[in-house]
Amino acid sequence: MMSESNPDRIAADSTADGGFCPNCGRERTEDFCPQCGQNDRDYARAIGSVAGEFVRETFEVDSRLIRTLKLLLFKPGRLTIEFSRNRRASYMSPVRLYIFASFLFFLVLSLSGTLDSPEITLRASSDQELVESQGPADASGERVEAFMAELPEEYRGKARELLDRPDGDPMKEGLLGFVATETPAEMNPIERFFLFTAIDLFHNPSLIGERILGNLPIAMFFLLPLYALILAAFYSGRGRFLVEHLVFAIHVQTFVFIAYTVSLLLPRGGPIGLISLGFLLVQYPYFVIALRRYYGDGWIKTVAKSIGMLVLYSVVSGPAFLVSVFVTG
Repeated sequence: MMSESNPDRIAADSTADGGFCPNCGRERTEDFCPQCGQNDRDYARAIGSVAGEFVRETFEVDSRLIRTLKLLLFKPGRLTIEFSRNRRASYMSPVRLYIFASFLFFLVLSLSGTLDSPEITLRASSDQELVESQGPADASGERVEAFMAELPEEYRGKARELLDRPDGDPMKEGLLGFVATETPAEMNPIERFFLFTAIDLFHNPSLIGERILGNLPIAMFFLLPLYALILAAFYSGRGRFLVEHLVFAIHVQTFVFIAYTVSLLLPRGGPIGLISLGFLLVQYPYFVIALRRYYGDGWIKTVAKSIGMLVLYSVVSGPAFLVSVFVTG
């Protein structure tokens, strides 16, 4: 008789026999338990096979991925139609597909250094080229010293280095704009926060690219509901739920990630450079065709709506990206 003092042993035997689910104990006659849904896989084996299966499960690299990409890449809007018809089992999950594509895009983007900002070194070469401070940018020596005295030590050194730059340096002029208005003690907490962030960015402009790159994945993901709301506003009265508009937005954004990824991987010069440019230019036609196929409007109305949506999305999302540069350190 089997001892009941070793439940792990019982579970292992049950799994080996294929008779009972080790998770809930219910009889299991197929690959998945009808009670709790756990599959019959046993992960107590060599790490190599477990790692391979983890990758396959995470990204569903099987026939579903191939079918999904065929519709996504070559039939704009068709994949969202399949979702709306509740034909989901044959295709990769929209969210998982989005995560897969965005991961590849931001990995390639970070390696390519596209958003790296060079250090700004504008200098005046003659007295005639000097940009003289005017109006609010003028600041007396006493006001500058008072301003510097109220800065935390970590920012005082950066500010001093900026003020020691030649007249006409744009980063110096930017800091003088703050000096001429209020001292840190006169600012409210939000104003001081933006002051300290501005000093960081003026001192090292390459931080702008780093912060955009660092925040872009999260910003793009959280802007998807905004994208869906814009679609819902332009296509109201169609009997579609917000989640359908959201899936459409996910599919279009996934295509954008793939197009940009391929463009970044291709060489810039020669005939292949034209192919790289083509992947950038194809995104708008893809968007229009997807709108036309999914929502069913005529071409003229679809193009007009697409322009309106892109303008509105740019107006709303642009400030969000700029704020992301300031609110993270």
